[in-house]
Amino acid sequence: MLRRTVLFVALIALGISSAALALSPASQLFVPAAARGQGKGTSVWVTDLYIFNPGTTSVNVDLYYLPRDTDNTSATKVSFTVQPGNTLVLPDVILNTFGLSGSQGGAFRIVSTGGEVLANCRIYNQATGGTFGQGLEGIPAGDAVTPGSPTDIVGLTDNGTLPGTFRTNIFATNTSTSQTVITFTLVSTSGTQLATRTYTLEPYAAFYAPIGDLGAGSFDNATLHVVVTSGSAVVVASKNDNTFSDGTTLEAWWKAGTAAATPDGTYYLEVYDNGTPNVVPEGPVGGGSMTVASGQVTSLLASYINFDKDDSPADGVADCPIVFELSTAADQNYVPVVTSAFSSGVTISNEYQYSDATLMGDIDWTITFTVSNNMSISGTVAAVGSNFTGQDAGCNGALQDGQNPPGPFLLYGGKAQ
Repeated sequence: MLRRTVLFVALIALGISSAALALSPASQLFVPAAARGQGKGTSVWVTDLYIFNPGTTSVNVDLYYLPRDTDNTSATKVSFTVQPGNTLVLPDVILNTFGLSGSQGGAFRIVSTGGEVLANCRIYNQATGGTFGQGLEGIPAGDAVTPGSPTDIVGLTDNGTLPGTFRTNIFATNTSTSQTVITFTLVSTSGTQLATRTYTLEPYAAFYAPIGDLGAGSFDNATLHVVVTSGSAVVVASKNDNTFSDGTTLEAWWKAGTAAATPDGTYYLEVYDNGTPNVVPEGPVGGGSMTVASGQVTSLLASYINFDKDDSPADGVADCPIVFELSTAADQNYVPVVTSAFSSGVTISNEYQYSDATLMGDIDWTITFTVSNNMSISGTVAAVGSNFTGQDAGCNGALQDGQNPPGPFLLYGGKAQ
């Protein structure tokens, strides 16, 4: 029998799903803005971060600082253990925890294991004689903007630079390991479009832009409509008065007290040995189950039988007649992945071994699917083998179906009722 270790090379990302009216605990949170250093005018900003464990057992927390406009896929983490009922207090976190001096701007990603946590931060201006600023909450991974789930932020004003006027800034964080495309449209109180602009955010990148970048000119109390066409992001705005640079956090909305349109549930999967368009599948070559919770794929377990990879059709013998398994449960570092990420493909890398722990080889699976009516999925599974030797060398390369021309396997699934 095979013993396998699964490494999920994927993302964290999100979909507006849960109903919350205050800080919400989760195993993955994003604080969409953080700053340190000189700001506009005479303002000097510092960020303090708070992480609370509301559970009854200790929780391990990995904290990532995500600089703006940067691919943060390989961001450095700092790890902590938070005891039950305790709060981790990180004053001037960008300097004291991450050792970054000078002017900094970004966001935080918080990943917990062993239980959920909640978080908030205070970004404040160290003014003469005191401080003032604003608070930002840690937003759960399930509450981000995703394709088909737009949101709005109300109360934005940008009407000058003199004392008594206001300016507004937009902050966003890409919560996925792929690029996120996000469009901001500014609308007046009467519904007239004032400006629109589309941005592309790098993986896990923090984003900042003054509202003036949209090109609307001067306006009062407008609404920002936010649409994500690929990837996922959390978004907030900050309304600052130009007299003291005092900021007010403006948050996005979601429906409270109702179940949002998410694909949550258990799906039974089938994989078919046919990638040729417009041809009825020959029959299943594997299957299993997948669990979606809070809009994220939390587990996937499946087996794949006889891929029919035959480099020498004349001999009638398949070159790779091995039964492979795929399981997120075998990866202790697995982090739930938002279902929308699978529309552009998520790669899962498996290491296979014989029962005596001798290495057999590796397979990189790329799973692509979309969810229809929150009830069914359809897509493809592409597989590429490597490092197989001896009698298993035929498993190297693309494990495609037996059709002409060859193609990836077809994937279908339905939610259990």
